[in-house]
Amino acid sequence: MKRLILALALLLPAISWAQAIPQMDRRVTLSGPTGLNWALSTKADVNNGTLTNPSTTNGSFSLPTINGGTASNQALKNPVITNGSVSGTDESAGMALAASGTTPRSHAAHYSDITNVMDYGAVASAAIDNTAAFQAAINASCSKGRSSSENTAYPGTASAGSGDVLIPHGVYGVVGPINWTCPISLHGAGKSATTLIWMGTGSSPLMNMSAPLTDSNRYWYHGAVHDLNVDVTGSQTGAVFRTSQCSHCDIYNVSTYGAYRSAVIYAGMWITLHDFDFQQGHVQATNGVKQGTEAFSTSIEWYGSDNSGGTNCTVSDNGNCLTRGDVLSIYNGYVSASLDGTHEPTDCLYIHDFAATTWVRGLVCEQVRNGVNVRCDNSVAIGNCPQFMHLDRLEVETNNTAGTNNNYGITADNFASMECYSCQLYASQAGPNNLVLNNTRFHSGNFQWFGGKIQNSLGMCVTSRIDGAAFHGGYILDCGEDGTSGDKWGIGFLGGSGATVSENNSVDNVQFCHDGVGGTQTDMYPVDIDGTTTHTIVSGSILTNCAGTSSNNNSSGGNIIVNEVGP
Repeated sequence: MKRLILALALLLPAISWAQAIPQMDRRVTLSGPTGLNWALSTKADVNNGTLTNPSTTNGSFSLPTINGGTASNQALKNPVITNGSVSGTDESAGMALAASGTTPRSHAAHYSDITNVMDYGAVASAAIDNTAAFQAAINASCSKGRSSSENTAYPGTASAGSGDVLIPHGVYGVVGPINWTCPISLHGAGKSATTLIWMGTGSSPLMNMSAPLTDSNRYWYHGAVHDLNVDVTGSQTGAVFRTSQCSHCDIYNVSTYGAYRSAVIYAGMWITLHDFDFQQGHVQATNGVKQGTEAFSTSIEWYGSDNSGGTNCTVSDNGNCLTRGDVLSIYNGYVSASLDGTHEPTDCLYIHDFAATTWVRGLVCEQVRNGVNVRCDNSVAIGNCPQFMHLDRLEVETNNTAGTNNNYGITADNFASMECYSCQLYASQAGPNNLVLNNTRFHSGNFQWFGGKIQNSLGMCVTSRIDGAAFHGGYILDCGEDGTSGDKWGIGFLGGSGATVSENNSVDNVQFCHDGVGGTQTDMYPVDIDGTTTHTIVSGSILTNCAGTSSNNNSSGGNIIVNEVGP
């Protein structure tokens, strides 16, 4: 009996303790939000408890309270939300795995692959100045590039830091300037999708592509701007795009409207400008007069400087000149000029001083003052002037509605070499000449014309005062429309004294006066060799309804005219 009583005494507390433990019921319900059927993955110290107003942090549940008990580090599996919401505004720390990817990255990392100006305060509105936001985005992108390279340039002559900055679809007001603080690529969503409204006044550029120099302070490398449109509503005389001493910069798939200067390229090497349209270029503020720091209104300006023969820019050492413009390639472009009937329209392409090499292919210049304007007013020697210019399928239509008679298809003074393949020089309102070749400072020249057409001028269509002008094939029509008998020539070789000479020229297989389509003038003549021109040959000219044959006014100068057919 004593043993039975002792056993009961030992069992009664254990039974009482077991009855105090609640049983687990997995049908746990939430009182808010409702309609959730949740399962707890581990034991919860609750019997038919409810979750009341669970809180969320950054999109995840954090330690919800349970009525009738407590829970620690419980997991909620596959929750279903009905008529409720889960809040959490910052998901940057959340992880995401790209399709077919192997490494999850945070949302913040994914968003930062391309720097977006909207993340730095840009607003798609034409009335808001977004300059500060654009600049902040560029600076942030440069910092990211420098951080990834540990502020080391690869290769060593290149620039440390780089970036990719997006301006999304929309219209954005901007005053500028926007400065390239490293070699970034700034781009929109396309010419028809991203438009910048350039507001305000001044002579500074809008996009100042002038990053810190490397490579012994000669160049910086690999900047770009593309896929956007700029509409000029202010009265700026600066350039929309301006590069300075860049190597391998690229400007493409861009358009401008109403700019005084669309693209200004200073010094540098292997720069490309292509697939662009610069429309309604601003008229000259004062006819034939320089404005601002760069000469004239011009859609494209390309130049270098020998710094008046400064260090490494002398006649004998110009290959090491830090401010030499080495190669610019222009292709697939369209330029049109604004006309007001009072002021001269903009130039199309202005090349001057130490711009060593220029390649142009497929450029259309419509209703401009000058198609191609080449000068060398500041360099100390012909070797520091424009050296080699290749023009292929250049089409120029000049305009003289202002009546100032300053419009030329090509005007070139003091250059080393130029060639023009299948070029078209036409004056919609005739000016003095279509093509003018001079060497007023240095004995220079070497011009080659292949095919194409030259048409409609008040005076001679072509005047040449250089050493070595050659014309091979093509048409020259409607020259001398001012009625002056001395102007009615297709080509005039006009010598002089000093640097201005005309010698070593040739004309072969060119058709003059009428082309069977548009040119109908019957009182013009083909070629005039003046009394000071020497060593010039005219051969195989085709004279169609001309008033007469070519003329040699220097019989002792070694000039020859042979095998002309016509008139």
